[in-house]
Amino acid sequence: MTSLHYVTFPSLHEAPLTIAARLLVPDQEGPRPAVILLHGSAGPSEREGGYATVLNQAGFVTLEPDQWAPRRLGGGAYGRPRTIHETLPDLYGARAWLAAHPRVDPSRIGVAGFSFGAVAAMLAATHAQNDRFLPGGQFAALMPVYPICHLYNRVPGFEFADLVEAPVLIITGALDAYDNDADAGPKLVASLNEADAARVRCEVMADAHHAFDMPGPERRVEDPGGNRGAGGLVTMAHNPEAARRAHKLAVGFFRDALR
Repeated sequence: MTSLHYVTFPSLHEAPLTIAARLLVPDQEGPRPAVILLHGSAGPSEREGGYATVLNQAGFVTLEPDQWAPRRLGGGAYGRPRTIHETLPDLYGARAWLAAHPRVDPSRIGVAGFSFGAVAAMLAATHAQNDRFLPGGQFAALMPVYPICHLYNRVPGFEFADLVEAPVLIITGALDAYDNDADAGPKLVASLNEADAARVRCEVMADAHHAFDMPGPERRVEDPGGNRGAGGLVTMAHNPEAARRAHKLAVGFFRDALR
């Protein structure tokens, strides 16, 4: 059994910002490991709920923040924050709130992010960003799902290096039109230095577009960040088999990392 709660927590943003979130707590004894689930540009969706369901069944507390509502953003390519970096205080505010929760083990908190949220999870794996909010600490595990791999170590502000000492699982779609390269994730991992590469692994979902784990009809969206930054249309298409595999990978990854 799982109990559902709707909660709020303060972002660590300089200006006061209160974030609403959905909290699911499994009915199991003792402080539990927890995973924060960060939505993408579209805002909160069934996608995060799919991961929450399987993680709850495996004994994890999950927290699904709504980062757009307090900013009065409508979502989509033109209704999201101007930068990923301005949402990092939300992520670390969520972690601080969970760390103080009586049902959560503060040493076993991970994060999974999707698209826009995945980029935040990638940055949270670096000392350059993590240490601004959590000096001397870190997330225990990080799982970015289709985080637009071609960006890193090419675009200023998106450095992925000098990683914290925590495992990172990157999940990508072979047909993702943001990267236009099925090997973008493995190439990124291969480009890292030995110490960083030892902490990161990448799983590529075959026959999977961006948002392969988001239920709903196939759609094509205009995004200036699509097609390796050239802009244009990006296909979003649910692939149930790839979604099931990603859910299974998530449970296994966080079970091993947060045991």
